[in-house]
Amino acid sequence: MLTIKRSCSNRIITRALAAGDQPFTAILLPEAEDCIPATDLPQLFAQNPGSMIVYNQHPEALNQVKNLQTPEQQIIIEIRQETRGVLGLQAKYKNSPAGEILELIYQ
Repeated sequence: MLTIKRSCSNRIITRALAAGDQPFTAILLPEAEDCIPATDLPQLFAQNPGSMIVYNQHPEALNQVKNLQTPEQQIIIEIRQETRGVLGLQAKYKNSPAGEILELIYQ
């Protein structure tokens, strides 16, 4: 189970919308009010090793996350387009078996 502030999730989704059809990656520190967009994801993650990784479904963003060296239990948060274009967040461990999703609680 992962808890995230509702205002933070709204900011993340707003940033993803602003990115449009471009890749979007960021880090999210525990208890943060907003994510930190990454122009260089490996460098930003190295400077903030306790952070979670946030990304959209763009193939380039997916590739950046896939190739990033992370701890075994690294939490990643995907900004997903659900039905009818509605965006939502889905959290999981980067190296978890396919389909294993973390319960995301909005506070």
